[in-house]
Amino acid sequence: MKLEELLILLNEWWKTGRVDEDRVKPYRRKCFSDLKDLMKYRQIIVISGLRRVGKSTLMFQLIDDLLRSGVEPRKILYFSFDEKVEDLTDILNVFQKIVKTDWRRENIYVFLDEIQKLEGWSSKIKILYDNFPKIKFIVSGSASIQLVSEAVSDLAGRYFLEEVKPLSLEEYYELRSGRRIDNYELYRNDIALELDDYFKKPYPEIVNWREERRIFEYIRESILAKILRIDLPDTFKNVNPKLLWSLLEIFYREPGMILNLDSLSRSLRIHKKTLEWHIFLLQFAKLIVLVKNFRVSALAESRKLRKVYPYDISLVFPFNPNIEEGKVAECAVASKINAQNYWREGNREVDFLIRNGKIIPVEVKYRKILDRSDTRNLTYFLKKFKIDFGVVIYNGETREITPQIKAINLLDFIYLPTSKLITHQAS
Repeated sequence: MKLEELLILLNEWWKTGRVDEDRVKPYRRKCFSDLKDLMKYRQIIVISGLRRVGKSTLMFQLIDDLLRSGVEPRKILYFSFDEKVEDLTDILNVFQKIVKTDWRRENIYVFLDEIQKLEGWSSKIKILYDNFPKIKFIVSGSASIQLVSEAVSDLAGRYFLEEVKPLSLEEYYELRSGRRIDNYELYRNDIALELDDYFKKPYPEIVNWREERRIFEYIRESILAKILRIDLPDTFKNVNPKLLWSLLEIFYREPGMILNLDSLSRSLRIHKKTLEWHIFLLQFAKLIVLVKNFRVSALAESRKLRKVYPYDISLVFPFNPNIEEGKVAECAVASKINAQNYWREGNREVDFLIRNGKIIPVEVKYRKILDRSDTRNLTYFLKKFKIDFGVVIYNGETREITPQIKAINLLDFIYLPTSKLITHQAS
């Protein structure tokens, strides 16, 4: 399809004055208000996130909001590099030819979807940003490592980054029930019934699907297959999709496994450098995260003893539909806190550390009743590092166990803001 035809097809508001209902969707995610607020600044908005989390929908909702606020339809341009890779200036020039808007002199809004597919995108946008201050850029991509690294190197001071994650439990329940939740306690029992399903399908398009086979097929084909077979090979050289699939099968069948590069390269019969490259690609694509063993000095954090977790627990089920519930809880907690560290010393281990100014150790125990052994390692860690507060996530009631340790119900932890739950009341 010619570029002119594609632009007309993608920008129906040039003719109709509005965004089609199927694209704009009625439900606004929590991050929409943050993105809307950023529209008043000149800086580029960079939206990153896994495939199918709703980045394109957010863009169409921002376009819809602009149109409703009175912005002229022909001053808004949308283009998806998923459809075709074209030079930016060519896109702008064809846009000008079609709608007679002089992009060099007039205030316009330019939405660019899956921008990482355009080689050298950040340096190209930088030139336009610096020389044509009336252009407001909103870009999205499914590969945050590249987006962030290129933005940092080329767009310093010129952008705001917004990461869009899979649906939160609150968003999931609101979409499922069709109502806004302003009182968690009032709906808590109803939300609890949805928790297991939420872990399997936190994507806007499938919240109302019930057949697990179809849900897992959607995740495998619409998310994983597109990333491994299309996105990564289109973006990088030396990509082996079969190896990527094999690695996912290994990592997703045993979430939280210790990454032993030497052993894994031998068992797969591949060079260690090839293995490291493909593990990087899985991180790049937001399919796995590597959690390091904590050391007081960041320089002392070894490449050994890194653990591999899924970016989101939902990605595991197509490979491991019978994964044990305790592992589901562990992976869900890791995603919620953006886990970067765990701690191991000899036979002692703490599942995760929240590092947000202070260090807060977190243990995950999939049971309703805790005994002293469940907090032994946590207590040791608190004393060793002179930390005054730790957390245990479990299936019982949220309560204080000791002045230093708080037990938090898994549902509460997944639903409520972490900052509210990890406040040290005893201090």
